[in-house]
Amino acid sequence: MKTVAVHNGTFHADDVLAVAILRLLYPKIKIIRTRDPEKFNKADFRVDVGRRYNPKTGDFDHHQNEFNKKRKNGIPYASAGLVWKHFGMKFVNSKEGFNYIDGKIIQILDAEDNGVQTYSTEIVHPYTLGNVIVSFNPNWQRRDSNKDKLFEKATLFTKNLLKREIDFANGMTKADKIIKDTISKSNGKYLVLDHVMPWKKIVINNSNIKFVLHQQSDGDWFASAVPVKENSFENRKLFPKKWAGLAGKELAQITGVEDSIFCHKNLFAAGAKSKEGAIKLVEMALKEKK
Repeated sequence: MKTVAVHNGTFHADDVLAVAILRLLYPKIKIIRTRDPEKFNKADFRVDVGRRYNPKTGDFDHHQNEFNKKRKNGIPYASAGLVWKHFGMKFVNSKEGFNYIDGKIIQILDAEDNGVQTYSTEIVHPYTLGNVIVSFNPNWQRRDSNKDKLFEKATLFTKNLLKREIDFANGMTKADKIIKDTISKSNGKYLVLDHVMPWKKIVINNSNIKFVLHQQSDGDWFASAVPVKENSFENRKLFPKKWAGLAGKELAQITGVEDSIFCHKNLFAAGAKSKEGAIKLVEMALKEKK
C-alpha cells in the first residue's frame, strides 16, 4: 500500500486535487495529514508539504523559495500541477488530452494557490472548482468538525470529477478526427453530426461553418450557431430576429417547418423534431441578411 503525506488543518483545492490524482493511480493509497517531518518523511509521496520538488523521491511541494517552475503561458505550478505533470500521461491517450485536463481544471487551481489572477470581471465573480473543493472545509459554526474526514470526502468528490473529465479527454482525438472528416465532406456552410460531440475548437479553427446540427438523445435535432472563438458569446451567424423566442406552432407558422420545436430568444440555437426540419431552419437562416 502506498502512502501520501499532505499538510493537516484547512485544506485547499490544490492539495485535494493532487491527492485525488494519486488516488486514481493508487486506489487504496493511505492519506497522512501532518506537518511533522518525522511522519511525512516516511510516506511514499509528499504533496504540498516538505519544501522539496523531486518526482524521483515522491516530493511535490512548491513553497520553497528556490521553486520557480512555470508553464509557457506564465501560470506557475502548484502541487496539483506538479503531480499531473509527472503522472498525467498515465491516464490519457494523447498529449491533447493531457493539455485539456491541465488547461481546463488544473491551471486555474494552481494559479489561485499561487495568488495569480487569471481572469477579471466587473459583474459577478465565477464560482470555480476551487470554491467547490474549499467548501468541504468546516465553516466557522462547526469548528469541531473532523477535517481529516472532510478532506477524504473532498478528495473522493474531486477524484470522481477528474475521472469523468479524463474519460472525456480520451475521446477527444477520436472526436476531432470524425469532425474533421465531416467538415471535409460538408457544404462549408453547416455541419451535420449524428450526436452531440465536442466540436467547437475544431470547427472554429478549421472552417468557416456557421451552424452545427446534431441529434439529441431523445431523437430531436438542434442547430447551434458557431462562435467566433472558443468561450465567446459572439457568433458567426444567428437565426432570424423574427424567430426569437418562438416555439411549436408559432415557429412552424413563420418558418413553414411543421416540426419546429423552438428558437432561442437570443437566436444562437433552434431545433426541430427531424434532421430535415433542422436543416431547413439552418438553410433559411443562412439566406437571411444581417
